[in-house]
Amino acid sequence: MLLLPIGQAVSFIMAVYLFSYSYIQALKISESAGIKIGSALTFIFSSTMAVIFSGLTYTFS
Repeated sequence: MLLLPIGQAVSFIMAVYLFSYSYIQALKISESAGIKIGSALTFIFSSTMAVIFSGLTYTFS
């Protein structure tokens, strides 16, 4: 029964990390003159994974 609190803590930390990382990527994209495909894909992937991990946090609670 110790796995549920560990899973919730890991998914919460990953969601917070990925939301902050996608925010930083969005700032980098907005400051650049042209859109770089790598930065845009990183932003999309990290935002999507942040939403998934926040859903897992809700599931474990």
